[in-house]
Amino acid sequence: MKTKFLLLAVALALALCLPGRASAQMSGETLHISLMGGYLFPNNKIALDNGPIYGVGFGYNFTKNWGIEAFGSYAPGLDDDGYLPGYPPDNRVFDNDVTMARLSALYHFDTGTNFTPYVSLGLGGQWISRDRPEYNNYSSFAASAALGFKYFFNEVVALRMEVNDAYGFSREQGARFNAPAVLAGLTFQVGANPACTDSDADGVCDPYDNCPATPAGYKVDANGCPITVSIRMEIKFDFDKSVIKSQYLSEVQKVADFLKAHPGSEALVEGHTDSVGKDDYNQKLSERRAEAVRDSLINDFGVSSSKVQAVGYGETKPIESNDTPAGRAENRRVVGVISGTDVVE
Repeated sequence: MKTKFLLLAVALALALCLPGRASAQMSGETLHISLMGGYLFPNNKIALDNGPIYGVGFGYNFTKNWGIEAFGSYAPGLDDDGYLPGYPPDNRVFDNDVTMARLSALYHFDTGTNFTPYVSLGLGGQWISRDRPEYNNYSSFAASAALGFKYFFNEVVALRMEVNDAYGFSREQGARFNAPAVLAGLTFQVGANPACTDSDADGVCDPYDNCPATPAGYKVDANGCPITVSIRMEIKFDFDKSVIKSQYLSEVQKVADFLKAHPGSEALVEGHTDSVGKDDYNQKLSERRAEAVRDSLINDFGVSSSKVQAVGYGETKPIESNDTPAGRAENRRVVGVISGTDVVE
């Protein structure tokens, strides 16, 4: 039993890693109805074999994340294995029916796609109706927990799978009833809009799109906003020089490739100096260094002039102490963090 349960749990965990598309999602302020079936794995101290279980749930989603659900399940005709603690062994086979009910709070993880993992915690009860005359029926207050996912085919219908467990607190018949189960079925969102209107065609429905006018071709995140990517550039200069050394041309090339690949991206190139010399001279030197990098991007690598700005800060923003040669060498630099939007390949 434990091996089967472990394999099913692993299968569910792998399913939780599957990505979804942003075509249909969880909806807030909707009723939901779930019809499910699966397999029950009673603990071996309660004298019940494994067997099929059927369930139905009725709930309400307050938001896309939070919901509440009343769930009832029924496992009919489970075999009695003939041994129960405190009772004499008996080789006869009897049928037993298990009924469980719970009221649970559910939290759905909003992925911005039609794949929605969830967890739940609940309270309820368990009832075992036994066929064997000398065995008492069992009833108990119980706590439950579940891990699962919903995969939406549209705004109304979703595949639902979960692993759950219910633990009874009564110790009737010499053992507490522990009942792990694996269930699968369909969930229906009542009151959800089955149509997904996507005005900017970015794959995120308008009700969930925080950036409703995204230009065509941009990659977007779960909220429908363009994904921002960035790179960093750093070029060092010799003392009192504004000529780019050959070893740093690869840095300029990297920035040029980035600017061409990402629409809407811009580069702010910042020039700096050490503290040797007069402030006015260093200010102009820092500007010449920044302009040298800007000119190289435009003239050597074909970047549009509108995408690159240059600014000099003189000696006002050192990153190391100017009291040592090594520190001054670090401060003679041009830097820039270049950001842009990612595009669909």
